[in-house]
Amino acid sequence: MITIQNEYLTAEIDEKGAQLSRLGTKNAEYIYDDLSVWNKHAPVLFPFAGRLKDQKFIYHGQEYGPVKIHGFAPYADYEVTDRTASAVGMRMIVTSEIKAIWPFEFTFSVRFVLREQTLCVTYEVENNGDETMYYGLGSHPGFNVPLRDGLRFEDYYVEFPEAGALAVNNMSDSCLMLGTQSPCPAVVGNRVPLRHDLFDRDALIFSNMGKTAVIATEKDRRRVIVTFPDTAYCALWHKVKMQVPFLCIEPWTSLPGDEGKITDLETKPDYNALRPGGYREHHLNITVLE
Repeated sequence: MITIQNEYLTAEIDEKGAQLSRLGTKNAEYIYDDLSVWNKHAPVLFPFAGRLKDQKFIYHGQEYGPVKIHGFAPYADYEVTDRTASAVGMRMIVTSEIKAIWPFEFTFSVRFVLREQTLCVTYEVENNGDETMYYGLGSHPGFNVPLRDGLRFEDYYVEFPEAGALAVNNMSDSCLMLGTQSPCPAVVGNRVPLRHDLFDRDALIFSNMGKTAVIATEKDRRRVIVTFPDTAYCALWHKVKMQVPFLCIEPWTSLPGDEGKITDLETKPDYNALRPGGYREHHLNITVLE
């Protein structure tokens, strides 16, 4: 476990999965940590966000798999590449098991930097091969809700301050995409008032939500602001059909696989396409205000 800190924040990052496991101030802890309820804290999602039909994908006509939910990044080991008191960089260790199910030469790194009251996360993707690499990427931090003792989950809302007409991307019962969108009845303007039964069918995956999500309440000024300048979707989730005191804000660059067909990397329109020799960064910022 790697610890970084500054005047305002302390963060702990696990080399297994390059996973943020703690983010706290002198006054509060913000990342959910009851592993008996959810065995993650803030997994990194790569090269897929969500599930694939039959845990498989196709590239150049060949099937690859099995691939677990959210790809192999959450389960991989990472090595520290550089470190200061308030920052750390980590690079995925690409094993033979990963190479067996992923037909590209690549480097995947994650950098965590504390800047005042913000944790800045940068995902770095390099295509080291001679063919275009297609991939999805996402973040999955789980935040304590309520953020203060004495308040309830239902006292809070998620606000998308830059949102247009919020739409939910519809999923099947197996959490694969149906290719349609619908309004979310729970939405009030650009806010989603929280209640546990919102997640009885798994995640709500929003489009048109802008690049910012805020967990807040009218009853307290403590809040979490998540910004995601490089993603097209944002899911809200907690454990299905449970009344648990946390909420995941999940910015994704792509959607899960489609219902009824094996995902073809070259034809799925929302995957990132990285040219041979190319390099791309994706960013996530988490700000806590007290």
